[in-house]
Amino acid sequence: MKEQEVREALLTDIERIDRLLKESLGYLRDNHQQEAFQRADLASILQTVCDEFADMGHKVSYSGPARMVANFKPLALTRAVTNLCENGVKFATKLDVELRTDGRHAIIHVMDNGPGIPEEYRSRVLEPFFKMDAARGNTDAGFGLGLSIVTEIIQAHGGKLELLDRRPNGLTATITLALSRA
Repeated sequence: MKEQEVREALLTDIERIDRLLKESLGYLRDNHQQEAFQRADLASILQTVCDEFADMGHKVSYSGPARMVANFKPLALTRAVTNLCENGVKFATKLDVELRTDGRHAIIHVMDNGPGIPEEYRSRVLEPFFKMDAARGNTDAGFGLGLSIVTEIIQAHGGKLELLDRRPNGLTATITLALSRA
């Protein structure tokens, strides 16, 4: 094509379709279901995810212990936390990732200062392909699979994902995982 604007618009559409296909195929493959549980350092994984986002220029910080070794699927959990951080940096200017324990559970908070998610949408945003990006001011932010993938990964760990208000504004995504698996 000779017209640069038309060519660029078509290439943008092709890239978007390619991303949608890759994300959909990844979701349908359920790769995280095949990964085995193993002992790994959860704190190190969270620090690495935060460092990678910070290296890309985002305000993402980690707070918590320097080490927390537990039994989980490290690649799957990395993907879950990465998906939460990707959502956070789309809608917020600052993210805080916190790891703590109550003795029986590892508790991960991914907290942003964005617009949050209205309570009536919090269960729907966990469904595959549901998007409320237009309501959050971003019409080209994804395909509605990120949070459903997080949900599946956390459920595969026997854990719980909660989306809560953060005061004065923002969202807190809380992951609760048992530290010992039978």
